[in-house]
Amino acid sequence: MLQMNKYLSYFFILCIFLLIYEILHGYKRQTDRIEYYNMAVNKSKQLNKPLIVYGDPYNGTGSKIYNTFMKIYGCGDECVDLTGCPKCMNGKKQDILYHLKQKPDNSSVIFISCVLEYIPHIEEVIPEILRVAGSWDNVFVVTVNKNAFSAYLYKNKQDVSRNIVFAPPQYKEISYIKLRD
Repeated sequence: MLQMNKYLSYFFILCIFLLIYEILHGYKRQTDRIEYYNMAVNKSKQLNKPLIVYGDPYNGTGSKIYNTFMKIYGCGDECVDLTGCPKCMNGKKQDILYHLKQKPDNSSVIFISCVLEYIPHIEEVIPEILRVAGSWDNVFVVTVNKNAFSAYLYKNKQDVSRNIVFAPPQYKEISYIKLRD
């Protein structure tokens, strides 16, 4: 019995550690969203180009929690998501690839928040992002950290990450590891 309590204590400590670990990863993602969005806004103003936001600023568990305390990121000049960005006046309900294909070359600054991880056709989207942005310097991407458990486990099978993404401004260009099709 004493041995069983010892293992339960270890298990409990491990669970607490994992919970804290995930909370810290979530907090880092939110601070990245604030920083990268502000960088994208500044770049948009500097280049006098519209800012396209991919990823609803008010969707997702973390965003809903953090947005009750402070605004994490805005809607840009255009907000595109499968939800339609309903709280944004300029929201569009579209797939990222379909939307990008409608945009002219070198026409916009792009901010993407936690979208690329979930799309099955990422290999088609990456060149379109570069074409529309004109340069990786005009692309700002927030992703789920590859070391976070939330990169692999989500609330339902449709939400499980398909890709681990490495992207600007942390990296020079977008690359990815495909987890599943």
